[in-house]
Amino acid sequence: MLKGRINRQLWLLVALTGAVGSALMALLAGALVLSYNAREIERSASNLERILSVSMTGYRPLHDLQRDLQRATVNQGLESALVVDTRGVVLVASNNALVNLPLPHVLQLAGEQPLRALFADCPSKDGVVSCLNQDRRVFVGPLPWLGGDFLVTMRQSPLALEDRGGGFGDRATLITVVNLDTQRNEALTFVLLVFIAGTLPLIFGSLGLLLMLRRHLLPELLNMAQIDALSGIFNRRTFMETAREVLAKAQQVGVPCSMALIDVDHFKAINDNNGHEVGDQVIRHVSKFLAGAGRSSDLVGRLGGDEFIILLQNPRERAVQMLDRTRQQLQVSPLRKDDGGVVEVELSVGVASTAGASGYDLELLMAAADAALYVAKDRGRHQVVCLEMEGTQLQVPFA
Repeated sequence: MLKGRINRQLWLLVALTGAVGSALMALLAGALVLSYNAREIERSASNLERILSVSMTGYRPLHDLQRDLQRATVNQGLESALVVDTRGVVLVASNNALVNLPLPHVLQLAGEQPLRALFADCPSKDGVVSCLNQDRRVFVGPLPWLGGDFLVTMRQSPLALEDRGGGFGDRATLITVVNLDTQRNEALTFVLLVFIAGTLPLIFGSLGLLLMLRRHLLPELLNMAQIDALSGIFNRRTFMETAREVLAKAQQVGVPCSMALIDVDHFKAINDNNGHEVGDQVIRHVSKFLAGAGRSSDLVGRLGGDEFIILLQNPRERAVQMLDRTRQQLQVSPLRKDDGGVVEVELSVGVASTAGASGYDLELLMAAADAALYVAKDRGRHQVVCLEMEGTQLQVPFA
């Protein structure tokens, strides 16, 4: 169960690593593309301004400026462009319908929402004309911080036309509108390609990391999660989980099982007289005997302190015999301390079996074994006691 959970979490880690890593690479690539496109757009606007500067300052006729503006708009891939004089009148525009219209009137026309956004913060009392002497650059759309739908720029430029006496003034404002759909689609396509291309190596790299973790780290993690650090046998949680599985399978095939709860006799006195370090050695000493006493299929765990628990796939008679034999062997095999002294270790054991009223229920088996352990202590310790529970009646077939 625990191994399965760790495996699932490792696989989830691989998936998240691949997805997050690819997403970050894609976002970085998208940012680079958008930055590049922004520079290209700025370059297009600069090119348009340079191209038109000849017409705007060369004392040429107004219709030449109109023709050059329309040609440059197409060549530079712009949505629209217009030149407004200091009075706020459109001198020339890529859309012929806008020529000679006042700029406030143009802003009210349908389809000119990008231009309205450019002048949205102009003072109302002075009107949009007061903003014509400013250089501006505005992204327009629902998500302007991601580039928006349009880029609108406004730049000042000298003006010297053949018919300047008509009141055009000596300066004009060049306004350009760039549709960003193409640039945004290019960026999104590139981001998608980077995401797909980046996912595969990241996933394969993560799989390699996963295999390395499973080979080297997983056994250590399982050992840390399942094994009691002091005794080297199952901890309480792992024992309970595994015991439930064993009992369920044993019940299906009709294999009798026995449960034993074990206490080290006078363990507090051992700690008080010899120190906690010797007490820890006693725990390890007992654990070694218990782990080697039965069969490999038996489960041995430490509940905490000096309390141990064993699940044996044996009927109560054989379980009691084996546990009593182990108790006697431990009694004649004292712990040898580093200073040459010895510590005699004895056990009290309570046993319950699936043949009793508890059946294959883990909690009921433990309660019955605990009751038997209490009787063993009450009778003077150093013994194995088995009680069979039938309702509220306790039988003591072994003592």
